[in-house]
Amino acid sequence: MIEEFEQKEKQTRHLLRMGIVMILLLIALILASARIHTFKILGNAHYSEQEVVDMIFSGPWDTNSFYQFIKDKTQTHKQLPFVEKYQIHWTGPLSVEIIVYEKNVVGYVDYMSSHMYFDKDGIIVESTNDTLPGIPRVEGLEFGSIVLYKPLPVANNRVFNDILNLTGSLAEYGISCDNVKYDTFLNATLTIGDLEVALGQDNLMEMKISTLNDILPKLAGRKGELDLSEYKENTDRESYIFKEKKS
Repeated sequence: MIEEFEQKEKQTRHLLRMGIVMILLLIALILASARIHTFKILGNAHYSEQEVVDMIFSGPWDTNSFYQFIKDKTQTHKQLPFVEKYQIHWTGPLSVEIIVYEKNVVGYVDYMSSHMYFDKDGIIVESTNDTLPGIPRVEGLEFGSIVLYKPLPVANNRVFNDILNLTGSLAEYGISCDNVKYDTFLNATLTIGDLEVALGQDNLMEMKISTLNDILPKLAGRKGELDLSEYKENTDRESYIFKEKKS
């Protein structure tokens, strides 16, 4: 009788263990097959939504909901070009919202066959052969060797504040330029198609760009030099000179 009871108890424990194993396997199967299928991207400008998803979830298990949740809480996020940081917020078991904080890239210089992009503080944030739309090439800066994620070594760091003011004003009016050239006195000259626009130093830059915005439609299709460097506020006289170039 006792032996029969012990045998039944062993069978019960065995069935219980098998049940636990089956439950654990089922849970593991569910977790392994739980893939994120909805992605909402906010704050992206340089990259499309799909590009952001492809960069962040590049590994074979990165779209697994359980794995990604643990990874997001325990590991440092990937370093993405032109991105300061990003955050992943879970809006459901299989859906995420990604907030991207992009670096404020204001220009680039050419160095050793690469475009070296820098932010508002002059930090080199990316080296690439690609030309990003809306970001001008900056010429006339004298610098030594360039190191990624380090400041661009120029003689006068004030130039970065000037570039930020200039590119910010251009963006405000939706004006695109091919490149910006600075001389040793930080006088800026823009190249916009077949036009060269002398802007002088940084003072009254927003007003100069506002005037440029008014003038550009009148100069459509023309070649020449536009001088706004002597712009004066509150004057009845036109504060610019245009010299047309013969074709």
